[in-house]
Amino acid sequence: MGLCSALARWRALPVPLLADVVGAFDGGAESLRSLLTLQLVDGLTRDGPDGRGRASRECRALGAGNAVAGFCGGMGGCGLLGQSLVNLSSGGAARASGVFYVAFVFGALAAGGALLGALPVAALVGLMLAVAKHTFSWSSLRLLGRCRAADAATILLVSALTATRGLALAVASGIVATCVRFAYDSANDLYSSHEAALGVRTVDLHGTLFFGSAAAFKDHAAPTDRDRAYARSWRRRWVKRVVVLDFLQCRVCDASAVAAINDAVDAYRDLGLTVVLRHLSRDAALFLRAASTRADVVFDERDDDPSYYVAATTPDGLGQPKQGQTVVVEPADEGKGAP
Repeated sequence: MGLCSALARWRALPVPLLADVVGAFDGGAESLRSLLTLQLVDGLTRDGPDGRGRASRECRALGAGNAVAGFCGGMGGCGLLGQSLVNLSSGGAARASGVFYVAFVFGALAAGGALLGALPVAALVGLMLAVAKHTFSWSSLRLLGRCRAADAATILLVSALTATRGLALAVASGIVATCVRFAYDSANDLYSSHEAALGVRTVDLHGTLFFGSAAAFKDHAAPTDRDRAYARSWRRRWVKRVVVLDFLQCRVCDASAVAAINDAVDAYRDLGLTVVLRHLSRDAALFLRAASTRADVVFDERDDDPSYYVAATTPDGLGQPKQGQTVVVEPADEGKGAP
C-alpha cells in the first residue's frame, strides 16, 4: 500500500515539475560522467599544452552549452569517455582538438548526411568496437590475479555495469562496493591487549570503534571469569578491583560506539567493579555523559587525550567536560572517588 500510494503521488505531480526532477537527476549523472572523463584525460595528458583541467570551469561550460542547446530545441550532452580517448589516441591532446572534433561532426552531418546514411551498419559496429578497445583499461586485467578477491570482484562489477548499464551507474556501484568492503575491513581491524596487575586490569583498545565493530568491542571489553568471581566473593566489600578501558589507540566514531561503551560500563558496574575510561576525546566523553543512566558517571581527561569528533548530534543541555576533571565510574555501593 505504501508503494502504491507513493507511485500515485508521483504520477499526480504536474508534468513540467516531473520533467524538471528527471532533468535534474539526469544533469547530475551527466556532470559526474564529464568529471570522470576529465579525470581520465588529465591522467593521460599530464604534459599537455593546456595543463590540467578545472572541474568547476568544465561544469560551468557544460551547463552553459546545455542551456543554449535547450533554447535552440536541441538535446544536451556531456563529456564522452570513448570519443575523448579516440581523440587522444589520434593525437588530439590540446583543448582545440575538441573544438575541431565538434566542427567536423557538425559539417559532416550538415553537408554529408546522405553519404553518412549510406554507410553499412557493419562499419559502425566496427567503429564502436574500436572505441571500446581504446576505452577499456586492459592493464587492469593483470591485477585480477594479484589483488584481493574483493577488489577483483569490484573491478568485474564496474566493468560489467559500464558495458551494460552506463558509466555513471557503474561508478556509483563501485563506490558502494568499496565502502562496504572498507567498513568490513575496519570492523575486523579492532583488537585489544590486556595487562593485569594487583587489583587493576588494563584493556588497551586498538582500531576504529563504530557501528560495524561494536559487537567485536563487546567481546574485547567483556568481563572475564575473574571479574565474575570477584563479584561473588566476600572481598568485594574490602578490596577494590579496577578495570581501565584505554582508548588512546582507538577512535570512537559514532553513536553505536558510544552505546557499546556504555553497555560495557554497565556490565562492570553490575558486578561491583570500578571502571576507568581513559584517553577519550572531549566529544566522546560528552556523548557518554548523555547516554549513561548513572548519575555518578564521570570521565577522565589527560594532557595527551586525542582530539576528534563523534558523528552524531550534540545533546542539548550538555556542556563540554571541564579541563582536568577526573572521570571515574564507581559501583553504586562503593561511593565515589578516583581509584
